[in-house]
Amino acid sequence: MMFTIRGIPTAGIAVGTAFVLQRRASAAATAAAGDPVAEAGRFHAALERAKAELSALAEGEAVFAAHLEMAGDPMLAGLVEGRIAEKHLSAEQALGEACEEVCGMFAALDDDYLRGRTDDVRDVCARIGRILSGETAHDPFAGLAPGTIVVADELTPSDTAQMDFSRVAGLVTAHGSVTSHVAIIARNKGIAALVGVAGCMRQVRTGDRLIIDGERGELIVDPDPATGRKYAARLESLRQDAFRCAADAQAPAVTPAGRRITVLGNAANVDEVRRALDAGAEGIGLFRSEFLYMQGPALPDEETQFAAYRAAAELCGARPLTVRTLDIGGDKALPYMHFEPEENPFLGWRAIRVSLAMPELFRTQLRALLRASAFGNVRVMFPMIASVGEFRAAKAVVETCMAELDAEGVPYDRDIALGVMIETPAAVFIADELAARARFFSIGTNDLTQYVMAADRGNPRVAYLCDAFDPAVQRSIGMVLDAAHRAGIEAGMCGELAADPRATQRLVALGLGEFSVGPPAIAPLKHRIRTDK
Repeated sequence: MMFTIRGIPTAGIAVGTAFVLQRRASAAATAAAGDPVAEAGRFHAALERAKAELSALAEGEAVFAAHLEMAGDPMLAGLVEGRIAEKHLSAEQALGEACEEVCGMFAALDDDYLRGRTDDVRDVCARIGRILSGETAHDPFAGLAPGTIVVADELTPSDTAQMDFSRVAGLVTAHGSVTSHVAIIARNKGIAALVGVAGCMRQVRTGDRLIIDGERGELIVDPDPATGRKYAARLESLRQDAFRCAADAQAPAVTPAGRRITVLGNAANVDEVRRALDAGAEGIGLFRSEFLYMQGPALPDEETQFAAYRAAAELCGARPLTVRTLDIGGDKALPYMHFEPEENPFLGWRAIRVSLAMPELFRTQLRALLRASAFGNVRVMFPMIASVGEFRAAKAVVETCMAELDAEGVPYDRDIALGVMIETPAAVFIADELAARARFFSIGTNDLTQYVMAADRGNPRVAYLCDAFDPAVQRSIGMVLDAAHRAGIEAGMCGELAADPRATQRLVALGLGEFSVGPPAIAPLKHRIRTDK
């Protein structure tokens, strides 16, 4: 009997046969504590072995290069060592607590992409824990039949690294979000996925026939013949579209009416800049700088930041590299920085407010960005601007840094563009005043939607209100674009709405001339712009 389970719309369409992943229980967390010195020694031995494994894996999968960095982060080792010494825990228990603390830090971030990296943290810690417990590696995906749809409570990068994706039609998980590892790997591999499918582990059995409709957020179990034929036809149509999209990925996006639309990429590190450009991006519309601040036990110095920004700028060349200045705060604190708890951190001390209140932190980043601007087309974007005064103050710090570099004889782009990320209703209402002072706008629809609708998108009780297609949000976008056009400045969009197929033609009609999306969305977006559908 056919039935449907709802999930979070994620990616693609697939028809296949279920393989339900059942985890083997681990007793690692219950290990008895020994001498603290011995426990610390056990942990470091396991850590070194894990790093050796990850180093080998990193040669074939970029995600494991990031895992290797996490394993080598002194912060993780420090948290484990502290718990062993202070609480006399076993290495396994200390690792478990440290893992939860680091995951909590990522989960508190307001940036969807970075929040989704808790999957990676848990995977790294699970690898170390497996080595500590003496468990042997196990490949549950050996011998998968072609056309398999893997169903699991959750899937880690270590899981997907073992999969032969020529045999995997799709992925289904009970947990996760559109920015979790499963969603990202599915988009990168071009396969279907569905996350947040509560109950899938109870209602699906290995061998069941399944259809993933990742666009509608549906998992169809035991489809009837008519439903099967309908989705087979849709799959064939999608294959033909994908072929056409890939063939023209590097070509400009021009509408049927002859209007040129710029398609940029979003990136969270230098490697993702390269991936975006290879996928057809005409530059980077959002370079998240937070990754630099989450790699070590202290704030990154000017030279560390300069090296990363320069590498990204040189990759882009004459193409724009738009760097968002540090976006942290009460809801997204760093482990080595103390932030007082706030009742409502989304409306609290964060983003540009933190930067302006911590001038040395801000100056260090801006000096690094200015120096990197000598090596490419760097643009600087200030997040969470809510007043003209904030933009003026940020610009004044830039000018101070310019004067310092002039005195030191350090080259930089004297005409560097300074822009505003439009994320607050206040910025929407004063968009005309901001447009008179900024060189460009970028609309961050994720935050803008939740602020306009007064609904936390992470709260399932009110998540239904976080709809970027709501007339209030659409009207806000229109107001921003109108203000930018009147002032003659560029206006782009870097939020999730920019990649939503349902929004492309509406945004083009509103006058949006610059889209910034993740690498897998670039070619399909260009195709939709060209074909007007």
